[in-house]
Amino acid sequence: MNKKNVVLLGASGLVGYSVLNELLLNENVTYITALVRKPLEVEHPKLQQIITKFQDLSSIPCNHSIDVLYSCIGTTRKKTPNLVEYKAIDYGITMAVASYAKAHGCKEIHLVSSVGANQKSSNFYLKIKGEVEEGIVALGFDNCLIYRPSMLIGERNESRPAEKFGQRLTPFFDVFTFKGKYHSINAKVLAKAMCNSMQKPGISILHYREIMALI
Repeated sequence: MNKKNVVLLGASGLVGYSVLNELLLNENVTYITALVRKPLEVEHPKLQQIITKFQDLSSIPCNHSIDVLYSCIGTTRKKTPNLVEYKAIDYGITMAVASYAKAHGCKEIHLVSSVGANQKSSNFYLKIKGEVEEGIVALGFDNCLIYRPSMLIGERNESRPAEKFGQRLTPFFDVFTFKGKYHSINAKVLAKAMCNSMQKPGISILHYREIMALI
């Protein structure tokens, strides 16, 4: 397998941080550029952290070819109650970085979305996720993998009491999902699947069963 230079968006988040750890261990990854708002407490010879003002991506140095983009960014209504600002993060930053990567030769993208994503949904969160998916597909990457997890399990660096409560209930609800698309998934498991599925051609929408098949 050819060696890959990777750009990672959302490295400080639950999934993104797990993806970063997987990429650091992946022998097929030569170089990782993490676009971050503030430095992560991680050092590694093949990791470059770039403090990024996402309003202007022209200042990002492009010292390496971009082979793969991992997009794991996302916010919450609690952190970003203003819906315009929310969309600017989830949709605006994702599309800006994806467009930048595509313009610099990137042919493969891995996007973390959500189960139920639909640009026509009346639910704001699912609508935005659907719009992001639609926008990413329209950019025309050779390999486009969209992951639609349900409840994500794992410890975050920030306090989300409602999510923690939901995680405690997931073992009960998982019994009734029959390992279908609404089954919960650990963020580390999702990250491992994402890093195992490089070079998958075409457009792929992956729910729980498809994700687990990659482990």
